[in-house]
Formats: sequence, C-alpha cells, structure tokens
Amino acid sequence: MNETFTDAGKCDKTPVTSGDAHASTPSDVEEISYYDMSGEKYLTIFNHYHYKNTKYYHYKKPPSRMGTNEDVKSLTNTFKNMDYNVTCYDDFDYDGIMDKVIEISKQDHKATSCLCFAFLTHGLKGGELFAADRSYQFKDVTTLLENGHPTLVGKPKIFFIQACRGDKVDSGRRVAIDGPDVSVNIPTHADFLVLYSSVESFVSYRNKEGSFLVQELCDVIDEYYKEWDILHIITLVHRRVAYYRSTYAPANLAIHDKKQMPETRYSLTKLFMFIKK
Repeated sequence: MNETFTDAGKCDKTPVTSGDAHASTPSDVEEISYYDMSGEKYLTIFNHYHYKNTKYYHYKKPPSRMGTNEDVKSLTNTFKNMDYNVTCYDDFDYDGIMDKVIEISKQDHKATSCLCFAFLTHGLKGGELFAADRSYQFKDVTTLLENGHPTLVGKPKIFFIQACRGDKVDSGRRVAIDGPDVSVNIPTHADFLVLYSSVESFVSYRNKEGSFLVQELCDVIDEYYKEWDILHIITLVHRRVAYYRSTYAPANLAIHDKKQMPETRYSLTKLFMFIKK
C-alpha cells in the first residue's frame, strides 16, 4: 500500500462582510429546475506542491505535498472529458491567487454556465488555506465571487477543497452493514457549493497516487455525470471515502489506519448537472 500523508499546516485571519439581500419567490418561478449548462463551463485549479520559507510560516516551510500532481491529472482528465475549460495554477502566492480570483469575478459571465474551483493545499481549522507564501481565509475567495460581476448572479459556483481543517485524526467506529423570464431578488450567498475533504478540526489524507477525496470524486463523476446531479454524486463520494478509504502509514502510527469524512456545504437553488441535461 502507498504511505499516507496529511494536508495539515502550522501557522492571519481577516474579517469579512457579506452583502445584505432580500429574497422574493414569485409564484411563476418553477419550484424545481436545473441550472442551464448549455454555456461555457470552467474549472480553475490552484495546486500547491512546494511552499516558501517566509515570516508568515515562522520561517518553517510547510512540507511539500507529494501526490497532488496526480490529483491535478485526474481533475483535468475528468473535467475536460465533460468539455470544461480547465486551467491550473501551480504554487501561487496569496497575491497571485487573489488577483486571479478578482480577474475571474470581474469578467462578464453572460455566456458562462458555471465556475468550478479546486484548491489543493494545506489547511487549518477555521477556513484557513495555504498559499505558497502565507495562509489566508477561504472566505476571501467566496466573498469576491459573491460580490462579483452581475452576470454571476444565479450561476453555480462549485468548490472542491482538498486541505486539512485541523489536526485531529479519526480512528473510526465499527458499524453493522445490511446486505418563464422573471426578475428575482436572491440572496448574495445563493448558488454556492463547497465540498471539503474533511470535517472541521480534522486532517485530510493523500498518498503518491493522490488524495482520498479528489481521486474518489473524479471516479464517481466519470461514472455518473450523465445520470446524476451533483448532490447524488457527492453523497457517493462521501460514502466511498468514509467506507473504503483508510490510511496506511506504519512508520507514523499517529496517522496509521485512520479514517476521513468529507463534508459538503451548499446553497444551490437548482439541481446541478455537470453537463447539459
């Protein structure tokens, strides 16, 4: 078996504000519908393998993330197979990440169906992610998109976060298993989905073949993207990681034979298919 590693980090949290919104639900709005996926679809990957020795990391460079490039390959293949425009940025500093997200948020997205993002990095509890040079709040990213170009309103913004959310480990517990055109004012925080690789306060794992979450995510999407919406897909990803994945690190018993539980937070207002239904 391949040895397992964590995406935990050792290390400025910035306060953020959200827009004020008033929701209305006109009676002629279809109650259950699908997002329009006939337009352009994007996946932007921020991949981190190497980090810098900076004051923000107290001059202790975070460890390199072996296996992350396998996640990039899997994500690229899976999403290109669904005709997504895939772009990967490797080892960006904080300013580079924010500049790129600002650029995306300010673009006219009239022809866009969805924006997907993957952050492959170390992390800490409370929503901290690691750039190459410093940590930052994941909310810094979502706030930019919440307040972005008006054409982003009502468009799904999907995030895949492969990063630890703390330093706790989970040994698991045994379980017995049985064999038409209308204007609508919507909340600023609507139409987001965030898939985290672990629950708050716990570590995430990967080996030289990639991370537990991303590899299972790509496998399930490859199998079911033509049939299932994202919530069905993610539920199966949750199950596969929870039931079928355990760590193998005999040289480090603290993280040997441990479990991982992904977690999803969403404010989608329609059903999301990865391709046009």
